[in-house]
Amino acid sequence: MPKPLLVLVLLLALAVGTPAPSIAQSADEQVRIDEIAVSGNRRVAVGTVLSYLPVRVGDRVTRSSLSIALERLYETELFADIKIDIEGAILRIDVVENPIINRVNIEGNDALDDEKLLDIIDIQPRRVYTRRLAVEASQKLLEVYQAAGRYAAVVDPQIIELDDNRVDLAFVVKEGPLIKISSITFNGNERFSDRALRRAISSRVSNWWAFFSTSDKYDEARLDYDVRLLRQFYLSRGYADIDVSRVQGGLLPDRTGFAVSFILNEGARYRVSEISIDSQIENVDLEALRQLFNFGDDGWYDVRALEQGLLDITNELGALGYAFVNVEPEVITDPEAETLDINIGIGKAQKNFIERIEIVNNVRTLDSVIRREFELVEGDSFNQLKLERSIRNIRNLGFFSDVSVRNLAGSSEEQTVTELTVEEQSTGEFSVGLGYSSLDQTSFALGLDERNFLGTGRGINFGLDVSASRSNVRIGVSEPYLFGRNLTGRASIFNERIKEDTFSITRRGFDFGIGFAAANDYFHRVGYEISQSETNEKSTKAQSITGENGKNILKSAVSYTVGRDTLDNRFDPSDGSLFEVAQELAGIGGDAQYYRVVLSGAYYKPMMFNTFFLGTKGRIGQVSGLGEKVTQSQRFFLGGRRVRGFDGSGIGPRDSGSDAAVGGNKVFNGTFEVVSRAGISQDLSMRWTVFSDFGSVWETDYPSGVIGANDSSLRASIGAGLLWDTFIGPMSFYWAKPTTKKSYDKTRTFQFTIGTRL
Repeated sequence: MPKPLLVLVLLLALAVGTPAPSIAQSADEQVRIDEIAVSGNRRVAVGTVLSYLPVRVGDRVTRSSLSIALERLYETELFADIKIDIEGAILRIDVVENPIINRVNIEGNDALDDEKLLDIIDIQPRRVYTRRLAVEASQKLLEVYQAAGRYAAVVDPQIIELDDNRVDLAFVVKEGPLIKISSITFNGNERFSDRALRRAISSRVSNWWAFFSTSDKYDEARLDYDVRLLRQFYLSRGYADIDVSRVQGGLLPDRTGFAVSFILNEGARYRVSEISIDSQIENVDLEALRQLFNFGDDGWYDVRALEQGLLDITNELGALGYAFVNVEPEVITDPEAETLDINIGIGKAQKNFIERIEIVNNVRTLDSVIRREFELVEGDSFNQLKLERSIRNIRNLGFFSDVSVRNLAGSSEEQTVTELTVEEQSTGEFSVGLGYSSLDQTSFALGLDERNFLGTGRGINFGLDVSASRSNVRIGVSEPYLFGRNLTGRASIFNERIKEDTFSITRRGFDFGIGFAAANDYFHRVGYEISQSETNEKSTKAQSITGENGKNILKSAVSYTVGRDTLDNRFDPSDGSLFEVAQELAGIGGDAQYYRVVLSGAYYKPMMFNTFFLGTKGRIGQVSGLGEKVTQSQRFFLGGRRVRGFDGSGIGPRDSGSDAAVGGNKVFNGTFEVVSRAGISQDLSMRWTVFSDFGSVWETDYPSGVIGANDSSLRASIGAGLLWDTFIGPMSFYWAKPTTKKSYDKTRTFQFTIGTRL
């Protein structure tokens, strides 16, 4: 037989004589699984492996179908390697487990602390380690560093293998330098200068003096916000077709900063030609609604005026009981004529009623404390104005850092659910303050104040205030809803000492009062005080008579105050008004016999869309003796903070011997001021003010030895100031020059205060 043929016969014989191969050799042949064997696992239980496996004993499988099982096991991220094989009717699974994380460390970081970075990656010990986990955490850290202006940061995840299949996971950080914005440029701006546009955006070029600022860091989100600010800038000045795009900020070749560029297409400037309103709500005065839009005498389009008009329409309809109104504007431009028309569409709506008032997130404050500030209750007709006043009342409690409201659809079309969400803030305060004023010099204050005791709205306080001219200790309690009614009750005991150049007054006693609010922001307060005061002369040069020297005078007085307050903030107002009449009658027992009345008022108005704030305030007062003369501690004193440019009590009658202020029975003073931050970088947290103060104090029942006892001549001053909110507290700087004064008045050109602003 030929040799090749012999080889072929032998090969065929071997093929016929060899046993049949296992099921693993045929990818499509099914095998019934009688047993599943798991090996290689040390930490993960066999039952856990089987729970993830889509195959059970008794199932028929093929080799190709086991790829699904393999994928399911890898998805658990419990295993670094998995092998699946079939031997006869046995399914064998051999695994290599992923290690367990023993500890997580951040290394090489200096600008950002460990605690912050570990919170961001949120990888806890005893978690299963995977490469994907480390890569994702590294990316999170890079994003944090880039947000902090460190675009050259590098994060390298490393593992340190330990025994028992454990690892320490370390993220080695190279933070790199802090890279800031080195230049901001604008292209296409023809109507406004680069300088004007830089003031309109929030990003700033890095400057050495802005070391507390974060706006010079390169931040993609902030630059997107700057695009919106630029659009708002142009839209508020008549450019309805403004288009702004931003070129990706480029890292300079020397990696010292970023160059940012904005591209603008300004378009035409438009005047408003016509405003039309189409309402699907019947019996609405469309002309009255149209009058709510004010584009000024020149008629230039201003998106802020449009938005304010839309808000006013919504509020007007809300006051009529329509909680859900769709108000849509359509702006149609005519570039050739450079005019535009505004069409306002008011959709269908029906009057609503309050179905429920839901209060959310008040963890500490009782529901009843919040609900009693509402001017609406369940079942009332919806009223937007009452709702806004209710929200203002709740904010003025001072218990919450944030108050927001949503009107939701109720169980029927005419029902509304008002959902109020609050964010609690600390209402208990322990304060220690140290300040310096050019008027009071060094001052020290210690206070314990809880405004919301046990969430009931009740207040308790202790205060100690000491300065070169005054010391005051007061302990008090307050109840905002006395006897379960809309009555505010208060009571306190006090010990006060006032030190002037030539005399001192010590006063101690007890007072209490009750106040209540009435409709339309009116308020009333009734009080009573019983106290004892002692006045002592400190100068042998004094020629005037105080009427009190060496005497202990018992005062028993009732007081009544009525007023109307719509100010948005009593301490730093920018909008609203205040009018108040305060009266005090002493002589219901005791030694002091007098009647005092003080009328005071204030009015503030924002202008040019909150760019400038115009304000005026003033008071006029008189004290009259009831059958006896008015003594020195009962008189008015003037100067200092009320009429800047003069010393603390620098205006009015003075002792001819000691040259000290003796006060007067009559007083008036006032202020006109403008406050704005226009022209000042927002990074500085400063505002400027220009003002004019005026006033006078005169008339004393003891004119002997007094200069200018009955001189009511007007004193006035003009000045400017800076108001600076710093990390150590508010600071005020005032420069004022008297324009009208008397030769015996005491002046002070510069005044400043740290730690308080009055």
